[in-house]
Amino acid sequence: MSRIILAEDDEVSAYLARAALENRGHIVGILPDGSRVLEVAATKQPDLLILDASMPNKSGLEALREVRATLGWSLPVLMLTGRTSRDDEALAYKAGADDYLRKPFDPDELAIRVESLLGQHALRMRVS
Repeated sequence: MSRIILAEDDEVSAYLARAALENRGHIVGILPDGSRVLEVAATKQPDLLILDASMPNKSGLEALREVRATLGWSLPVLMLTGRTSRDDEALAYKAGADDYLRKPFDPDELAIRVESLLGQHALRMRVS
């Protein structure tokens, strides 16, 4: 059972993502924007973050940069976003994203990607 923080301002996307992940046994907390991502990640110590790139108050990219600068690279991050250009995707990877999924998304694909990232992270932690 993994703990996941989902920062997503679109209620429908948040509902679909949460349902898909909780159906697979994950615990999902939702934040409506990126303003508290760093604080919540530091205190709750989730196993994975899912960030929407475009949110009010603080974008997912800004939150991602803060997380990487403060918490390092030990926390896997998946960007879930409506931004579809290759330039946006490249910016996310340069900021430290581990994966990038475009909206509209298939909830099963999201769950598969999350489980893959969690597995890769667990393997890296054992090797370290």
